[in-house]
Amino acid sequence: MMKPLRIGLLMLGGKEWIGGSEYIKNIILALSSLSPDTKKDFEIFLIYSSKSIDFDILKQLDNCLSLTYDLDKELNNYNLINRVKWKLRKVLFKEVNPRLSDFFKKVEIDFVYPYLLSQKEEIPKLKGYPWIADFQHKYLPNLFTESELFLRDSLFKKIAELSKRVVFSSNSAANDFRKFFPNSKAKIEILRFTTSLQEIWYTGDVIATQQKYNLPDRFFLVSNQFWQHKNHCLIFEALKILKSKSIYPVIAYTGSTQDYRNPDYMNTIFSTINEYGLESQTYLLGLIPKQDQMQLMRRSIAVIQPSLFEGWSTVVEDARCLGKKILLSDFSVHLEQNPPNSKFFDRYSAQQLADLIDECWQDLSITPDLEQESLARERNMQEVQEFAYRFLAIAKSDN
Repeated sequence: MMKPLRIGLLMLGGKEWIGGSEYIKNIILALSSLSPDTKKDFEIFLIYSSKSIDFDILKQLDNCLSLTYDLDKELNNYNLINRVKWKLRKVLFKEVNPRLSDFFKKVEIDFVYPYLLSQKEEIPKLKGYPWIADFQHKYLPNLFTESELFLRDSLFKKIAELSKRVVFSSNSAANDFRKFFPNSKAKIEILRFTTSLQEIWYTGDVIATQQKYNLPDRFFLVSNQFWQHKNHCLIFEALKILKSKSIYPVIAYTGSTQDYRNPDYMNTIFSTINEYGLESQTYLLGLIPKQDQMQLMRRSIAVIQPSLFEGWSTVVEDARCLGKKILLSDFSVHLEQNPPNSKFFDRYSAQQLADLIDECWQDLSITPDLEQESLARERNMQEVQEFAYRFLAIAKSDN
């Protein structure tokens, strides 16, 4: 009898990048949704550090995992002797991360993701592939420091040169990889992630959640971290246009208010709201529990996603699994995601967005739309399974 495939998943993100945590969480939930017979063939291990873990997510995933490893406790000491040894291995054998690879070998992980391995670090019982979410820094370099641009370019170049396979969430990102690294011999894998529905989202009280945040009965929802490329200011421009016509839609915003690349961004948000007189139409809720976010999404008129650039939008996938109407900016990844009940606008056109907001604001349909939720729920069950099987196919692929 073959031993189960031991899959090690590296937790990403943390509070600075919620999308990374959601990505890994959805892989785990998708794998856990498979039949008992299928799940006999693999085990899931979550590997995290204090910087990357949200303990609420860890608690939520507890029943899905064979074991968890806290790297702050598990890794070999970062003392002088080990530092010299690891440095020599990097220089002489081109190993990428010997400290981590030694740990994976010790606990007998078969496949670690997302992770870049050099040929020297690979052994018959250890395999790993990196994931590139997007090439945002190539299209919006003004949002990055010089050192960040250098680090990203260096990492992606190393991936293109060393990795036998590279995973992307979209054809758009894969095409960018081919464009920027035309000589790479790495095989390309597309893994479009899907949000895994949770039963609690359907048993939540949307009215109570709406009232908890002092929201009116009718509002739009924007669920993006307050980072500059998320393009919040386009919404304010659209509201300014509508205000000139005596149309006053209300919009609630969730997400972290910290942009490490532009610490002054929230001041721009506040000053724009104040300048345009949008205080009564604007609810800045900050980072709220996922359960509350999903109840507000169900209750909202529509979700607005104005971002200038994304990898594969978690917000779009969340809206898809609830059957929500969503107003989407028209860049390539959003067009590729193309969820049901979506309407697209030019990501630089406040007028187009204003027209769509106005159209939805005039629609007095009751929310949540239980019929659309039911249809979306049926689709989601199949989509999550397809996502899980696609991940397993990549994990089991030969180098």
